[in-house]
Amino acid sequence: MGADVKKASGPNIFNYYDYRKYLNDVVAYERQRSSVFSHRYIVQKAGFKSPTALKHVIDGKRNLSLEAANRFAAALKIEGIPRHYFLTLVLFNQSASMAEQEKYLKELLELKRAENPSRLDEDRFEVLSQWYHLAIREIVGLPDFKNSAKWIARVLCPHITPFEASQSLLLLKRLGLIKKIDGRIQPSESILATENQFQKVHSVKAVEFHRQMIQRGAESITRFLSDEREISGTVLRISRQDVLNVKTLLRELRKKLLALAANSHEADQVYQLNFQFFPLVIPERSKRLIAEQEDV
Repeated sequence: MGADVKKASGPNIFNYYDYRKYLNDVVAYERQRSSVFSHRYIVQKAGFKSPTALKHVIDGKRNLSLEAANRFAAALKIEGIPRHYFLTLVLFNQSASMAEQEKYLKELLELKRAENPSRLDEDRFEVLSQWYHLAIREIVGLPDFKNSAKWIARVLCPHITPFEASQSLLLLKRLGLIKKIDGRIQPSESILATENQFQKVHSVKAVEFHRQMIQRGAESITRFLSDEREISGTVLRISRQDVLNVKTLLRELRKKLLALAANSHEADQVYQLNFQFFPLVIPERSKRLIAEQEDV
């Protein structure tokens, strides 16, 4: 058979959200098939001079340009939609911009569906795609809960459609976040487990979740009376070290509030708590000095 890579079997690129892990798994798989296969072998086929080029990429010591990614894809015989997915995966993993990460993640999911229309998206990330999924998980634990998509849709603020509510229930059941106990649907103790290679995807989805919840918070100012909500803000002038201290205090408070909620007997309300602590000026002092020199 030789050392040429045949993609009929082996690691399926559409199961990956980390191109370095994919490359590492491909190399490991091909080494089992051929004794001549190695990092050096692929590097030579891709036309690079450095024998450690691929290893440095896999180890995270070096990034891939699109040109280099294309050359490695050709060497590994990744063609068609899989190559498009691989190149997009490189862009997704290496982008520092959250907006670009969101764009590339959307493209990755579309390519997965194009490769296999019956492929299900990762449910563990889908639960963060809409603000109401986790809210419904808590709603099913209310003492007056009714197992009715129409009832759920109407009690949520703002309202959603009964179809959205029914789809959300199905998603929560698949994830094991709700389950039937003694004939009644209740929240389970399950948590969303995320493998290391999915952390970046989870972060991008979490950004969308927080964006939606912040919008719900803004709407709550006029949607609810003041005794039903708490909206306040303070402008602070503090040191860089105290920024870290504030974040630590907020994390500790969040843990205490979660403990309070866990021990709240006969809980009959569902609330969202947002912590918003963000800069009002350019954080880096060096960039502020540059800004001072720019024309106004």
